[in-house]
Amino acid sequence: MKPLLVLLLSAAGVFGQTVPIPGFALNPGPPLIELKQYLALTDAQYVQLFDNMDQSRRTVAGYQQRISQLQNEIAIETERPNPDPMELGTRYAEIEQNCRAIANGSKALRDKNGGLLTDPQKAKLKTLDDALKLYPIVSQAQSASLLEGATGVYPVGMVRGAIGTITPILVVVAGCHAPSPGDIIPVAGQENKR
Repeated sequence: MKPLLVLLLSAAGVFGQTVPIPGFALNPGPPLIELKQYLALTDAQYVQLFDNMDQSRRTVAGYQQRISQLQNEIAIETERPNPDPMELGTRYAEIEQNCRAIANGSKALRDKNGGLLTDPQKAKLKTLDDALKLYPIVSQAQSASLLEGATGVYPVGMVRGAIGTITPILVVVAGCHAPSPGDIIPVAGQENKR
């Protein structure tokens, strides 16, 4: 009986352990830890960065909620037999105001977080910014199986032999699409395109 108990406890210990899947982790550790290490952020800078982002996230959530509400009101107004152009126009204008407020808030957050950095940290951040500008080319090289990453995968936008172009970075905000942080434009289908 005793050997059976030892065997069961050993098995429970083995099966109770989780083995991470190579190359995949749901939560690889503290957020932005590689960035903290790369920029050599102090603990105070790191905490302030998250405080700034949290405050911004709460503000943006309010704008997103209002945009969603406006989109619902537009849908209701559009369903009516004779939609009121003033009602629709007012709501579209408010969506645009909210999108611009989000864009301005995004720039303000970048400026605020950038202000936390020392000159050597700003130089390292500039290196990241320069690397980001290469993203479209890197993505295309991966799609062409010249770089590791997208081997055997067709380029994004390939439909029946025709390759479309896409914006490499797309941040979706309720009612807005932002090709890059701080550049907010209305969702496709809205007439006011830039």
